[in-house]
Amino acid sequence: MKGVDKVKEFISKYKVNAKILKFKETVESVKSASKASGVSEDKILKTLIIIADGKPYVTILPGDKRLNFKQVATILNAKKVRLAKPNEVINITGVKPGEVSPLTEEIKNLSIIVDESVINKDEVLVGGGSLHHLVKVNVKELIRILKPRIAQIGR
Repeated sequence: MKGVDKVKEFISKYKVNAKILKFKETVESVKSASKASGVSEDKILKTLIIIADGKPYVTILPGDKRLNFKQVATILNAKKVRLAKPNEVINITGVKPGEVSPLTEEIKNLSIIVDESVINKDEVLVGGGSLHHLVKVNVKELIRILKPRIAQIGR
């Protein structure tokens, strides 16, 4: 099943109040997503797959922030934290880097940490399961569905 179809199925199954947006341009990075959508980078959330002591986790943070690996290691009580390699992202999520959406079963089934600065936002854009799709969703909906840990993981 294509990534965008997984997202559509997830939205339907969990009755997520969200809208899938399609773009001619690719939207695989925060910069390209911002340019294509006209939405500022702080309102585009990136979903990063990380590996902490050999176990996969999901981190979600605003596009204008960088992941603080030391902080994540402290939160997870892990010795080693790194970004997942492209082949690991595919194995874990079923899609390539740049296509990852938090609105899939593969993500929901992992432990998720959302940067605390996300909580103050209203509507945001997240990955849509392909290089040409984003999803407009309210942060409250994301929190309701994903039930993440909220912590300061961005800088």
